[in-house]
Amino acid sequence: MSDRSESSCGSRDGPGSPRNLERLCLHNVLDFLNENLYFKDLDSRFLLLSREWLDEKAPGLSASDVIGKTDSDIFSEPHAAITFEDEQRIIRTGQPIVGKVERETFRNRPDVWVSTSKFPLRDDDGRIIGTFGVSRDVTAQIESELALIFQSLHDTLTGLANQAALVDRLTQALVGLDGQPGRIALLFVDLDNFRSINDSFGREAGDKVLCEVARRLTSVAKRADTVARIGGDEFVMLCTTLHDGEDPRLLGDRVVRAIGQSFAGEDADLTVTGSVGIVLTCDPNADPAQLLKDARIATHRAKKAGRNCFQVFVPLHCDRELANHALELELQEALDASELFLLYQPFFSLEDRSLRGAEALVHWRHPTRGVVPAQEFIPLAEERSLITRIDGFVLNEACRQLAVWMKEGGWSSDFMMAVNIFGRELADPSVAARLDRVLAQHGLDPSRLCLEITEAALDGEAGDIERSLAALSGLGVRLALDNFGTGYSTLAHRRRLRADILKIDGSIVEQIVRSAHDRDIIAAVAAMAHALGMVVVGEGVETNEQLDRLVSLGCDLGQGFLLARPLSPEAVAQLRLRTPSLASTTAGARRGRRIHAMRKAG
Repeated sequence: MSDRSESSCGSRDGPGSPRNLERLCLHNVLDFLNENLYFKDLDSRFLLLSREWLDEKAPGLSASDVIGKTDSDIFSEPHAAITFEDEQRIIRTGQPIVGKVERETFRNRPDVWVSTSKFPLRDDDGRIIGTFGVSRDVTAQIESELALIFQSLHDTLTGLANQAALVDRLTQALVGLDGQPGRIALLFVDLDNFRSINDSFGREAGDKVLCEVARRLTSVAKRADTVARIGGDEFVMLCTTLHDGEDPRLLGDRVVRAIGQSFAGEDADLTVTGSVGIVLTCDPNADPAQLLKDARIATHRAKKAGRNCFQVFVPLHCDRELANHALELELQEALDASELFLLYQPFFSLEDRSLRGAEALVHWRHPTRGVVPAQEFIPLAEERSLITRIDGFVLNEACRQLAVWMKEGGWSSDFMMAVNIFGRELADPSVAARLDRVLAQHGLDPSRLCLEITEAALDGEAGDIERSLAALSGLGVRLALDNFGTGYSTLAHRRRLRADILKIDGSIVEQIVRSAHDRDIIAAVAAMAHALGMVVVGEGVETNEQLDRLVSLGCDLGQGFLLARPLSPEAVAQLRLRTPSLASTTAGARRGRRIHAMRKAG
């Protein structure tokens, strides 16, 4: 590229000098290597560009048109600002950013997905004088993976959310009631005598009716509501924004009337009606599956009442609040009496079956009920503001035990302790400072601790959570997205969380042997997670078939009863002696250190 040569590589050295030969080699790389290469100065102004970069990023422009300019002259302002921040961070720290997957947005042409690696540019004395980088277009791969994920969470015919997405959004809505009390309504819609349409007019006409019902339900719903198709002719509307005094029966009536309008068919006008069951709750601890069951019961009552109408579910009286109050008092006493204790469930490399870490799981040694698992008292602890004390106990005890193990020697340099963190704690601005004190107290490297965070835990006050996540990331601890597969938008939180690890929920792992669809989902998620620089963990592994599938689908680590149940500290130490050590030369160790370094650099 002659104009680049004249502007950037002119030299008084002789044609055979080492300096001129070096420039000649660089020219050939920039002109003939099919890579998007660029070099920038300390102010992120372009110094040198490859021909491939110009062709893809700035078609129609020459090198002299771009040299001296910044990304703001080529890309959209938001993308240019992000790129500038990345490059200035590299200049400040000297740390590269490797394999960052991001969307490049332009001013006047379609966006693309790229995988970019950026490095500090140094002079002969090692001083940083700018940055350089290389990027590759991965649009086709990312869009294919996103399409697979979308398909896994949406009904193919109508485009509505499917049951998995509905349950996740309902779960999130219930969690939201803890911080902002209100009411949730669930409307279960079952079309009346729909089979007769398929029998009389054919499957194609039936599909058109289903799509029209989906459109009508969506038109009745508010923007924040969710409309889902969960069966052949079954739909559900989730309403999360009921105002005080708003009568859900009016909404039920609107739904019934919207469905009952005639459908204009090619040969005749069709009339379809629907029976609707409504269930209401203001309880953040309500069970999503039970709410759906209650709504379905109300729908059956509507059918018995003559169809083309709605019924509101009326629950039987129960003493749940009294029972919860008694359990709360017992739990407070348990904390004072040190009745809580930890077991540790190991996780292993799927490549060489080496022990890679353990997850701390809190249990309650109840004086009369025996050992009580966390799922039976943690929801109440969150509701009654006891979770802070429990989190403090779990974190301190897990770090104490990890320090004991490390002093024994013989443990892998990459062995880590995983601890769950809950939403209320994540919104606490002092969480990072408290964690830092615990790590210092036990003399632990922060990278040995992994905080497992569910998507629901990210739904608190955005500002508080963002500050907590930034502070936790700054400490150097590892972060994991937990229970993936129960949330329809979990990866959307990855940028916010800056996670190292993605844990695929056991409910998804359970299906992979008999469901090709779920195998495709995990393969796509694993590929995308790896593109984002994350380690993928399969949870709930209970059979050899599941284990083999996870290996073939690209998962890195495994956890579950097949590999090891939750164990005492002594049993974990014995297990470490019986399993292969994770040598620093293994691919698993290299990947773990590389991904953690990438997150700290990026």
